[in-house]
Amino acid sequence: MTLSEKQIEEILGQDIQISDTVNKRINDTYKMLETAQKKQRGARLTGRRKRSYIAAAVAACCLIIPTAVYAAANSDFFDAMFGNTTKKSTQAVTKEFDNQKGGTTPVTLPSHEYVSVDPETAKELVGDGAMSEPVEKQLGDHTLRIENMVYDKNSAFIYFTLEREGGVTMLVGNEDTNESKGAYLADDALWIFTFETTEGTGYGEHIYVDTEKSTKDKFYCSAYLLSFEELKEGEYPALKIYKYPSPRAELPDDYEAEEETVSLTKGGAVPMKKIDMGDKGCFEYSPVSMAIDMSKGTGLSETEASDVDNLNHLEIKYKDGTSYVVFDTEDLVDNSSYTLGVGNLYKTTYNRLVDINEIKEFVVNDMTFPVE
Repeated sequence: MTLSEKQIEEILGQDIQISDTVNKRINDTYKMLETAQKKQRGARLTGRRKRSYIAAAVAACCLIIPTAVYAAANSDFFDAMFGNTTKKSTQAVTKEFDNQKGGTTPVTLPSHEYVSVDPETAKELVGDGAMSEPVEKQLGDHTLRIENMVYDKNSAFIYFTLEREGGVTMLVGNEDTNESKGAYLADDALWIFTFETTEGTGYGEHIYVDTEKSTKDKFYCSAYLLSFEELKEGEYPALKIYKYPSPRAELPDDYEAEEETVSLTKGGAVPMKKIDMGDKGCFEYSPVSMAIDMSKGTGLSETEASDVDNLNHLEIKYKDGTSYVVFDTEDLVDNSSYTLGVGNLYKTTYNRLVDINEIKEFVVNDMTFPVE
């Protein structure tokens, strides 16, 4: 695409925020142009031509470099959400957790296995991400920046940072919350945020804080979300912000906070496939999540199907003979990133990317469901 002089002038007239990397590249371009001019014996650029020449170089830098930088950010995104750099594999272990009653309660944590992720393979499976650029919002003295996301009609994976000079106080997150219910919003926070859809569909969530990369002033977070309803055509994940005049505990239950809905994307969802064998089994799956109707093909009653604890084993077997055990209660294995029960549906997000074209069959409890 060729930019007209008018478009270039409009670009130059904009108040554009550029990174240090882009700024250095532009300065380097100026130097190269000056050198080129000196080599042109007797040649002289008119003011208009010189402006267009430099504007084209600046426009090229502004168009190309941010894309390259954002591609690198995508690599960080895929690794944070699905890789094994920020999360370490662990064996099953019993630990003491604060019971909020002045004591502790022993909890046996299952093993977790994380695997590496190749950014190019990730792009083939789910695309570059659903966001073309980050979304940044100022929440009082905290800065929330949504870096990127991928989603299907049952789930969303959102990478974000939360920053505050003097220390992040809005969100409580550490190794203990990573291993239990996930990071949560502080009770005395005057600003809070959550994720829903543009149509108001809610998400259950588990927020993981990268404790190695994070500092007290800046948290790096991965949010794993599962929707309470299947997203419809034209429905997209969104950020919901609430502002309160005082801590929520001091306000009446029916207090209506100031609220804002921020659309995050209109990028396409990761496609899902469906296996529907009627009463013999029914579920949907994508490279990032799956939803199983536990009332079909599992031998469970309607009441039992609504209890996620009745799923004891979930495994994906591949055509090459390998398998991915998502969950197993007997062997104390949990390789999901978040699980949610919605009626008869057992929804789960994987802790790695799955090549759905290489799946041979699914194993749910003691039932096997062939893909083909």
